[in-house]
Amino acid sequence: MKLRSTKEATFRTRLAAWVVGLSLAAITALSVLVVTMAEPGDKGSVSQLVFSSVLPLFGTWVGTVIAFYFARENLEAATQSTLRLSGGYKKDDSVSDVMIRRAQMIVRATTSGEQVGAITVESIATIITVTGKKRVPILDDKGSVKFVIHQSLLDSFARTVTPEEYAQASLDDLLASSTNKRLAEAIGFVSITATLGEARDQMQRVSGCNDIFVTTSGYSAEPVLGWLTNNLLATVE
Repeated sequence: MKLRSTKEATFRTRLAAWVVGLSLAAITALSVLVVTMAEPGDKGSVSQLVFSSVLPLFGTWVGTVIAFYFARENLEAATQSTLRLSGGYKKDDSVSDVMIRRAQMIVRATTSGEQVGAITVESIATIITVTGKKRVPILDDKGSVKFVIHQSLLDSFARTVTPEEYAQASLDDLLASSTNKRLAEAIGFVSITATLGEARDQMQRVSGCNDIFVTTSGYSAEPVLGWLTNNLLATVE
């Protein structure tokens, strides 16, 4: 099924490129030909007429291609959202069918040469403010998840320091408290072949865990492939 989906996606990509490319080339060639063949005194009005005619035509072509190209993905995304809200997933379903994929995850990853502990608290808070999310996974330079910082943890930390200290605080400062570190490290891992039931069991085994991450083999040192939150797993029957 995945192989077929990959082939279909490749076909749609190539078809979209060919249709847009050929359409643009044909419309451009036709427009140049019409303007060239016009009488010298009529070139201005002909050019304006060609422009006003070609632009809507090209827009229609592009709109049609985009609609075709993205219709299936949008339908699948809507279907998954509906299933999540309705609790339509079963414990035997694969985590790969339900997880928030890495490409869709909003994270704070280390930049070149940056240590995880040097990540500023303010940069994490900014992500939460801008995106409206309530939690942010922290990734190292290998793409592995090290912590998850929830807004409640930032709020609690802010009450223990001055605004100036908060503005300059790093992740090391935030996690200097054993309680804060325990909360940030309360995460679990499962393999890409695991079921939702196994992911939920893993969440229950880790005290205070609200986040399960999917890796190739289920090891924390591996790059993350996906994410399952407590809210998502709560809908599993």
